[in-house]
Formats: sequence, structure tokens, C-alpha cells
Amino acid sequence: MLPPQMPFFMDRPCEDQGYVNTRDHPRGIEHKRFVEDLWCRFHHLADTHFREDARNHFSQRFWEMYLAVALLDHGFNLGHQKDEGPEFYASVGNSRIWFEAIAPGPGEGPDQVPQIVFGEGDEVPIERILLRFTNALTEKRQRYAASLDKGIISPEDHYVLAINSEGIRHEPCGNSMPYFIQAFLPFGPLTISIDTKTGEVKDSFHRYRPAVLKKSGSSVSTRAFLDQDASFCSAVLHSGVDCANHPVHLGGDFSLLHNPNAQRPLDVAVFDWCEQFTFRDEQLHRSEPKSGV
Repeated sequence: MLPPQMPFFMDRPCEDQGYVNTRDHPRGIEHKRFVEDLWCRFHHLADTHFREDARNHFSQRFWEMYLAVALLDHGFNLGHQKDEGPEFYASVGNSRIWFEAIAPGPGEGPDQVPQIVFGEGDEVPIERILLRFTNALTEKRQRYAASLDKGIISPEDHYVLAINSEGIRHEPCGNSMPYFIQAFLPFGPLTISIDTKTGEVKDSFHRYRPAVLKKSGSSVSTRAFLDQDASFCSAVLHSGVDCANHPVHLGGDFSLLHNPNAQRPLDVAVFDWCEQFTFRDEQLHRSEPKSGV
């Protein structure tokens, strides 16, 4: 464990432009201070090479710190399992909730989410955006299995996959339904039925979309939360936060999608301070954050 007086940022050359800009740019002073404040409260949960690794994976490490401090602010008691397993766990009653943080980038190859070209009206590459979310679950499923085999995680523990989508270009542009929900439940494009005689809207619904296609032609499921393969995951927590854009009250940007087929479902009361989505009776239900929490 590193001493709290040791700063987060290191005065060494690195290739991560986000790290360099936050550390060195005159306009980034407030952002740098915010990151250092997070580090002061998070450092006891950091693994051995956290600061060093941040020089090449700044978005990922920032997200881990922000997530942890937001949870601490909402009364969670966090623990850390050395340098193995998910980032940290929260003790809630007699249960443990493990949090695995991931901050996907735009990807590589033919399925990469393209750069936004300002001033041009390109179509939002929704399927490629969804693939970044589905890939995050696939990647962390393997890590979950390894942690389970080593006895780090118990089958009785809850597991939350915390995804930060700030690095997925276009994603914050929004849609009629959050993309992270469309990636794990088979909701497709919004369809509107109009009365051709009166011009009035008769109905609106999301088309069923059980999968998206990669450029190679292979199919990737978007119904993970309706299948047993993802039952290990209690919920997906989502945010698009970065060090330059964050709410005053940390965690106010969180949205939580509960897995209806989870082996260890979460009580909605545990996260009543943030936006939550549940899927029951073939319908998606949204609940507002509890006021005053």
C-alpha cells in the first residue's frame, strides 16, 4: 500500500495523451486536482502497480478510482483482495458485492467505432457501439471464472460489472434507450406506427434485436441477460464520466441495469440513490433515484 502523501501523477514520459494532458496542460489544473483528490481517498484500495499502469491506461484507472470513491460517498464499506480478482468488494450486510471496472475504448479493426467528424452528419454506428459493451462482458466473464476457481469470489457473492463508456466515441450522443441496455437485452431500433389518415402516432416500440453482426459476418448476442451464460453478473453499472465532466455529487451519473436471470440478484434498495432499470413481465422498468439520498 502506497503512502497517501505520494501523488497520483508521475513525472515521467508516457504515451497516454489523456494522462499527459491532465497532468501538464494549464487548462487541466482543476481536473488534475480532482484526480489527486480521488487518489487520496482511493490509494488504500490500489494494487501494487496502479500508479505506474495509469501512465498507459489513464481512463481505466481513473474510472476505478471514481467508482470506488462514489461508492464510499454512499456509505459502502470497501475491501480489496491484493492484486488478484476484481477491483474491490463492498460488504453489505452478510453479503459481498464484487465490482469489476472496465473502460472500453473504440476498439480495433473493422469493428472499431470511428472518430466523430464534427460538422458532418454521419450515421451513428450503433451496432459497433453495442459490440464494445458485449465485448466487455465477454472479457470479464473469463476473469470472473478465474477468480471463482481461485476462491477469491464465492458463488454466494454478488458481482457488478461497472462499465465506463467515455472512450466509446458517439456513445454519449444518446439514443431513445441507453446503449448499454440494448447490448444486454434485445431491444432494437425505436419503431413508430403512424395513422396515415390523421398523422397521429398510433404506437411506438423497440423492435426485437437478438444479435448484432460483426463485419466478418459473425453474430454476437444482445440478449445476454436473458441467457444463463451471464447469470454470474448481478447487474451492469454504467457511467460516461471523465475527470473533466463529472457531477458535484459523485455517482449521480450512475445507471444500473439489473440482470433478471442473475444467480445472486441485487436488492434494488442497495442502489436506490441512482437510476435503475429492471426487466420483468417482458417490460423494461425505470426507477428514479430516491430523493434526499
